[in-house]
Amino acid sequence: MMYSVKTLSAALLSSLIAGAALAGEAHQPQTVVELYTSQGCSSCPPADKLMGKITKNPDVLGLSFAVTYWDYIGWKDTFGSPDNDARQTRYRDQFSGRYVYTPQMVVAGQDHFVGSNAHELESNLHKFKGHARQIPLDWRFEGEKLIISLPDHGAPATIWQVDIDHEKKVQIGRGENTGKSVTYHNVVRKTHQIAHWDGKAKTISLDLATLMQEGRDGCAILVQERGFGPIIAALKIGL
Repeated sequence: MMYSVKTLSAALLSSLIAGAALAGEAHQPQTVVELYTSQGCSSCPPADKLMGKITKNPDVLGLSFAVTYWDYIGWKDTFGSPDNDARQTRYRDQFSGRYVYTPQMVVAGQDHFVGSNAHELESNLHKFKGHARQIPLDWRFEGEKLIISLPDHGAPATIWQVDIDHEKKVQIGRGENTGKSVTYHNVVRKTHQIAHWDGKAKTISLDLATLMQEGRDGCAILVQERGFGPIIAALKIGL
């Protein structure tokens, strides 16, 4: 039987995606830590290193959001996204802050501090332990899909899908970090709203095939009150 290159590539891709989906894993962490960082910020590498330690703890879901507002200094952040800028700005408003800054860590959607402050991080992890398990999630893999069930909660929330790359190393060529090689962990590549949840029992389906086609090796689900308020449930998915 003869195959065209296009047909063969599609067949191989489908096989690889299906295999990766079957090999997927997921778990519900205790809490969520968001780091707002920039490759153009000289104060950020210590926070990026601290995020590397966070991601080794299965009880914590750490996410690195690269912002763009330091790009003007001379180095365009290779992971920067205006969506990340907008998310951080919504937190600024939520916390009644006067400005955004890097490095900034936001824990459980409820508190924030300078992202390189390990003492504040430890204190917040203790304070908000279990906040991402207020709603117990059930899930199962079905081929190229991940099916997630949410129980009746009684209060509305926003469900976010955050697509991530687990680890990326960048050699920075210009700006405040010229010459440095920095490793970034759980790098957020896309954030999109799945649904406004009314709090009633609900099932959602994630298309893992699309994630694989886009080159991602995982994603996370965040269930967040008021869109940018407390994070009451989370799920980390690896492929």
